[in-house]
Amino acid sequence: MSLLEYWQAITSRRWLIVGVTVLVVAIVLVGTLLTTPQYRATTTLQINRDAMNVVNIENLMPAESPMDRDFYETQYELLRSRSLAQAVIRKTRLAEHPAYKELADKAAAQAAQGAEGDQATIQKRQQEAAERALTAVVIQGLEIEPVRNSRLAKIHFSSPDPALSARVANAYASTFISDNLQRQLDASTFAVKYLSERLEQLRGKVEESERALVDYSGDQQIVSVGEDAPSLPAQNLSELNGLLAAAQSAKIQAEAAWNEARGGDGLNLPQVVSSPLIQNLREAQSQMEAEYNQKLATYKPDYPEMLRLKSRIDAGNAQIRREVGVIRASLRSQYDMAAQQEQLTEQRISSLKHDQLDLEERSIRYNMLKRDVDTNRQLYDALLQRFKEIGVAGNVGANNVSVIDPAEVPGAPYSPRLPINLALGAVFGVFLGLVLALMLHLVGSVRRAHRV
Repeated sequence: MSLLEYWQAITSRRWLIVGVTVLVVAIVLVGTLLTTPQYRATTTLQINRDAMNVVNIENLMPAESPMDRDFYETQYELLRSRSLAQAVIRKTRLAEHPAYKELADKAAAQAAQGAEGDQATIQKRQQEAAERALTAVVIQGLEIEPVRNSRLAKIHFSSPDPALSARVANAYASTFISDNLQRQLDASTFAVKYLSERLEQLRGKVEESERALVDYSGDQQIVSVGEDAPSLPAQNLSELNGLLAAAQSAKIQAEAAWNEARGGDGLNLPQVVSSPLIQNLREAQSQMEAEYNQKLATYKPDYPEMLRLKSRIDAGNAQIRREVGVIRASLRSQYDMAAQQEQLTEQRISSLKHDQLDLEERSIRYNMLKRDVDTNRQLYDALLQRFKEIGVAGNVGANNVSVIDPAEVPGAPYSPRLPINLALGAVFGVFLGLVLALMLHLVGSVRRAHRV
């Protein structure tokens, strides 16, 4: 067939096409007018990946994450869940609304048939049956519309009652937020309970390990003087090393002085030379010797005056020798004391070395117990800090879902849409008329061909 033949087929049956179109439009019009109007209310939610992190100033607002898509898909499915729908049904008392009361009463009556138990149990079963019967209807009227490239989601609900649509849409938002907060609260409560039990266990371990450390240190006489400070034997050993060096130096000096003092007459010793008494005695002795030598030219040695002077000179020499002997004895005593001091210091150092080695050997167990105490205390402090943070965060009650625009009572029905339906009916009617016109033209052409 050529285009001209198509055109002739259409124009020759134009009234058929018009008739079919008018008929389809009339059917659509009647169907639209007979359809119960549905009023659609919309609530807009903002769903964040995480709640505002109030206890962490650096990351106050939640950041983007590659896992956001999974999270938001989960939230949308939660909005479509049966449990949330049943909670909304209970909250809005849909079973008592005239639009749903007949369905709810029918389901409750069926649940009451053959039910056993007390009146409260039967009423509970009837309520559950009514909620289950209304769940499918509510989910059917629900539509979740995520807004592209945003954290917003629109909750649409359609029903014959405009006020009911707005009420159910808002109830969906408030119930979803409260359920979300309840889940967070349940998680926080579980975490607090778990951490409380764990803290109690760790507190017992800390006390037990500290008691074991104290008992062991008491039994082994281990005294701790600080975290990084050396032990008492080590401190004493360090001090005695300095004293030993000083004692050895003093001994060397005393030995040198004694070696010098024990040879000769000792009159040239520094201690003798610096002694005022000996110098006075020597000066007096020199004067008496000078007087004796002077009188020796006049008197004989056996002269009484000369004998008396000689006796005084001998007494002076004896006294000088005694004083020098005292100084020598003092030097010897100093040498002996320095040598004894060195020996005692060496003995004490040797004893402290043995004590330090014994302490280090006994400290192996002590250090193990101390590390156990430190580890348990660190675990306890970390869990206690986490426990406080969870307590603070749980008391804040931050929510990651908020209502941006609550639903308002719609002023006009959302469906059916009469202009759109009539336009679609007209298009479909024209199409159906064209198809019928062409089919009739083809049938006529085939019959004429058979006649020929």
